[in-house]
Amino acid sequence: MADQKKAKPEAVVERNKNLTQMAYGKIREMMLNYDIVPGQRLIFVDLAKRLGVSRTPVNNALSILANEGFLDFVPNQGYTVHQITRQEASALYELREIVEVGAIERAIQKVNPEKLERLKRQKSLYEKSVVDNVSRGRFTLDQEFHASYILMADNPYLAEYFREIYQRIFLRHRIEGLPAGRAKEVVKEHEDIFNAIRLKDVKKAIQVVKEHIRAGREYIFSAVLQ
Repeated sequence: MADQKKAKPEAVVERNKNLTQMAYGKIREMMLNYDIVPGQRLIFVDLAKRLGVSRTPVNNALSILANEGFLDFVPNQGYTVHQITRQEASALYELREIVEVGAIERAIQKVNPEKLERLKRQKSLYEKSVVDNVSRGRFTLDQEFHASYILMADNPYLAEYFREIYQRIFLRHRIEGLPAGRAKEVVKEHEDIFNAIRLKDVKKAIQVVKEHIRAGREYIFSAVLQ
């Protein structure tokens, strides 16, 4: 009986931890889907109701997201989705270029028909999203195209780090106000990257990856005021 009593608090802690993780995942998913937008103030009660949990795991999840830089917390006002600044975007794009350029040579060394086919599928998924006029979801497909060739280097930590950098950029900027037409340019740039990898041309791959990342940075800068 004594062992059972001791186990109960541990079970409660574990349950609360699981609920917090669930709430955290769902809130990030809502940000990915643009159900929650940069600059929006978050209401505990509304979020708890939408997620079907109490306010405690929601509060815990929001605290984690704030510590990670995705939310801003103001005492007596609560949490707001963080809006990226030019300084933050510049630093993150610099990191992104370091990761992608650093991975591309090793990726090309390890490329094989199976890996190339996976990359081609990711490229095609992005192209289809442009034709179908998908907006927010297109960013996820762009992310996974890049992650696909980073994964070719056979270092999963590189891809994981890349995704974190990418999401720190696009989860924190609004898509309203961005100039139209960039998506079609991205299709062409993806094609250039794919062909450089297919031809195992390291120099060309580094060049087109750098150009693509820098074009993306200027695109985001066009809508980031600070």
